[in-house]
Amino acid sequence: MLTQYPLFMSLDMRMLSIVSVLLCLLFQTKVHAAKPGQGIRGQVVWKAGNQMPSPDRPPSQAKGVRREVWIYELTRQDQVTSDEGFYGHFRTKRIRKVVTDSRGRFSAALPPGRYSVFTKEPKGLWANITDGDSNLYPVTVEKGKWTEIRFEINYAAAF
Repeated sequence: MLTQYPLFMSLDMRMLSIVSVLLCLLFQTKVHAAKPGQGIRGQVVWKAGNQMPSPDRPPSQAKGVRREVWIYELTRQDQVTSDEGFYGHFRTKRIRKVVTDSRGRFSAALPPGRYSVFTKEPKGLWANITDGDSNLYPVTVEKGKWTEIRFEINYAAAF
């Protein structure tokens, strides 16, 4: 019987098949494959204003922001000048500069090693984390792995 073959389906059956395929395409969830290589990726967020805990007010949420992210060789505090928490005059080499998207997301492919991460602000470069060896915002990249960070710009916040 010829009606068993798709070529001879009724118009209603073909339309239903087309609509089903379109709905599947419309509502499919995107699966992001892991990006090959290694480096640093994450989000840059802005936090400002009163951040003191209060039972009357929930803490404000940090928002992703567009910024330049500057990645240097691992940099100690004595290898830069500092003015009100902003850094300049580096004695280490800048390795890469990337720009975040509108939600603050970024990625920078890098060879394995240790790096310092900063954002470019109007008063200079900003980093608010140090380790026990006075390294500024230290991040380690391992071979074949992406190091995730959440870089918080909070110089306009009160804690």
